Amino acid sequence: MHPIERLRYVARAGVVPVGPLVRESAAALSSFADDPKGLLTSCRRLLDRRGDCGPLVWLAARMLTAMDPRAEAARVVAELDADSTGRVLQQGLDSLAAGSSVLAAGEVGTFADALYDRPDLQFIESDDPEAAGPADVVLIESDCVGSSQALVDAGAVPVAEAARDHGTPVWLIAGVGRILPARMWDLLSARHGPGDPGMRGLAVLDLDRFVTRVVTPSGLRTPAEAVRSSDCPVVPELLAQ
Repeated sequence: MHPIERLRYVARAGVVPVGPLVRESAAALSSFADDPKGLLTSCRRLLDRRGDCGPLVWLAARMLTAMDPRAEAARVVAELDADSTGRVLQQGLDSLAAGSSVLAAGEVGTFADALYDRPDLQFIESDDPEAAGPADVVLIESDCVGSSQALVDAGAVPVAEAARDHGTPVWLIAGVGRILPARMWDLLSARHGPGDPGMRGLAVLDLDRFVTRVVTPSGLRTPAEAVRSSDCPVVPELLAQ
């Protein structure tokens, strides 16, 4: 497939899981590695369609600031494939007593395997806020986290609100590349209006109000600690409107 056609295909692909999306995008964008202007234009085109995906912003920003964009794309994919967030989640779940109830609000598909190692836990998948009361911990996954907010499944927000009212801890799962620096989040969130295709089914969750810990590749962190761990370069022109 021609690089331009491949890029158009990726841009129009709709809701695709993070791993395949970033791998396919890295391959498509690498075709423009020797054309800085074309690379920037192509990155912008992808983010116009998938501005909800932090790892895609991370990929684009790293390629645009690298001496060798093609090699940097390969490094990004390798880091994504080696994501240790699932292992950190397992360690966090190990701190729960047998019989504890774990409520997953929205999808946690990428990291669901971590739950299988604790068959003694009561695992519930539900967007029902009433389920947050009896739960011992609520899990919410995000593919895009900023300095004080995160994009999550819309149904997870009322669950988080109920969890706060009941004093139930909320763990936000944010794997490799999901956390953006404040400047990049601010530029990206300016696009998150009703007309943004990436916002279908998503909503903004306030980290300070609702999130107890963030599950990151480097450990179970407070929201403030998690935000400081971002390694995404700040590239304002990538998100300029």
